[in-house]
Amino acid sequence: MTRKSLVVCVDDDEQMVSSVARSLRREPTLEIRTTLDPDQVLEWIVKEDVAVLVSDYEMPKMTGAQLAGKARRLRPETVRILLTGMRSLETAIDGINQGEIFRFINKPFSDKVLHAAVLEAAARHEELLALSGDRERRERGVALREALELEYPGISVVPRSGEVVIVTADPWNDAIALGIAGLDRKLETQ
Repeated sequence: MTRKSLVVCVDDDEQMVSSVARSLRREPTLEIRTTLDPDQVLEWIVKEDVAVLVSDYEMPKMTGAQLAGKARRLRPETVRILLTGMRSLETAIDGINQGEIFRFINKPFSDKVLHAAVLEAAARHEELLALSGDRERRERGVALREALELEYPGISVVPRSGEVVIVTADPWNDAIALGIAGLDRKLETQ
């Protein structure tokens, strides 16, 4: 069974957050969690893999853009959606600049529009997780090469003459001479 994407919904209006949750609860691929407190959202984001944050823009403790910005810094792969009744350019710019918002949805919202946006955001979350995994693998590879170079100076340097790579006549004996255990001719037959 595939895991459900965790979607966190926050709004200072209890009826609105209930309405958002109600429109998403029937989707079997989503786990929906609601709160009236933006600080609770940040705690969840720190502790769990929150796929999508659906936030109201205008809240008394902090704006949705501020919350999205904090969420982005804590867990960049959490995809952020803002619900807003304020249809202004300033609202959009604030959301983009602070929180790199994935979608803006106007209030009152259509269930179909919200549902589609959240499913797209969950798919984007999976893409971002895959990309961050690739980045971590690349970073581990760089760290490994640096550690090998420190332990065996020159191991990562390939002497070249123009476009031709110069390989020693007997690399296996060179490895033994450098004290690199496990590199021997048996590797050629595997």
